[in-house]
Amino acid sequence: MNKEAFKRSFRIIKRKKWPIVLAVLIVIAMISAPIVSNAVALHKRYTAKSPIALSSIYVKKTDQNKINLIAHRGFSCQAPENTIAAIKKAAEYGFDTVEIDIRQTADSVWVVSHDADIKGMTDKSGKISSYTYYDLITADIDNGANHKNYGGLKIATLDQMLQACLANNVKPMIEIKDYTDEGLDTLLQIIDKNGFTESCSVISFDRNVLNKVRERNGKIELYALVSKLDKDTLKQCLDDPTIGVSFNGHQRINNEKKIKQLRDAGIPLACWTVDDKETMRKYYEMGITTFVTNRIYKK
Repeated sequence: MNKEAFKRSFRIIKRKKWPIVLAVLIVIAMISAPIVSNAVALHKRYTAKSPIALSSIYVKKTDQNKINLIAHRGFSCQAPENTIAAIKKAAEYGFDTVEIDIRQTADSVWVVSHDADIKGMTDKSGKISSYTYYDLITADIDNGANHKNYGGLKIATLDQMLQACLANNVKPMIEIKDYTDEGLDTLLQIIDKNGFTESCSVISFDRNVLNKVRERNGKIELYALVSKLDKDTLKQCLDDPTIGVSFNGHQRINNEKKIKQLRDAGIPLACWTVDDKETMRKYYEMGITTFVTNRIYKK
């Protein structure tokens, strides 16, 4: 506002026309607010939190900031797994990252579900791949932790889930359960649209799909899921150190010698699914600092 305009505004107010001025200002504010809000939403991106203190229940306090805990299927001990409610609970409890599972519907929509069949989590049954998305959302989630507290929960699309991650400032670790080549292109578009290309992880038991993701976008962090580090699997991991390894923490074959080989090769490592302090301490002493977990025990 220039000097002359300011003087005119002052004279209007001085003539006791301030109610008109106030009304005009309110209208301007109402018009501007959505524009500003949308601009902020469009430019919002995940920003890393400071290290969380949840790990103090597993390791000594001086080391707690070195641990990265990942909420398995969202914080599934507090809300039904793989739901937006579980994402919100993970954020509420201080998690920095959430692991989720994705599949495609009959009409190629990416949705979030661990199981191929919806009968375990909803009031209907049948494979997700046989449902169109609009048929799928007629099913209500009626199972999982505290599900009665979350009426009307539906199986979420990946897009909806990533928006929830963004809103709650948590990173997604996305496990691909099944896919088509065309679906992978759509998947990467959804990840990019929500601003997670450089701050998410894609994981799978199938190294072929990880290679296909890498061919399409080399910026996304990748982890191969491994149940047992047998001789052939270990060699496969060592042959491509650019792909991280997330291994089962409850298999004796995944021992210190093999963990050391992977670490010496510079391969990023994570351990799943660790819900007890003893297992976490054991692998922490081997140098593992990233753990997928279902729950947090009290001190």
